[in-house]
Amino acid sequence: MLLPTNFLIGLGIAGLILCFTRFARLGRKLAIASIALLAICGFSPLGNLMLYPLEARFPPWDDTKGAPDGILVLGGSIEPDLSARARTVVFTGAVDRIIAAAALAHRYPQARLVFSGGNANPRFR
Repeated sequence: MLLPTNFLIGLGIAGLILCFTRFARLGRKLAIASIALLAICGFSPLGNLMLYPLEARFPPWDDTKGAPDGILVLGGSIEPDLSARARTVVFTGAVDRIIAAAALAHRYPQARLVFSGGNANPRFR
C-alpha cells in the first residue's frame, strides 16, 4: 500500500466512497486529486526524473580498477508461473539484467556470479 500508485488509487477509492456520504464534497476533491496525480505521474516524465538520481547514485564500473570479484544480478527477470505453463523460460521487462550479467560474466570469467531474489522453485517439469 505504500507504493505511490497504490496510495493514489486508495485515495481515489476513498474519495468515491465519501461521495455517497455527507462528505461528498471532500470525496469529489479526493477523487479528482487522485485521478490528476495518477495522470501526472503516469503520463509525464516526472517518474523518470524522480528515478534518475537513484540510478545515477553509483558510477559505472571503471575497468582501470581491475576485474570485479563478483557480479550480483537482481531477481525479477523471470516470470515463474508463465515459464511453468510454457515449459520454457519466460522473461519479464527486466531481461536486460540477464543480458548484462551474461556479458559481464563472459568479460570477467573469474568473477563469481550471484543471482538474488526471484522464485527459487520455478516448477519446471
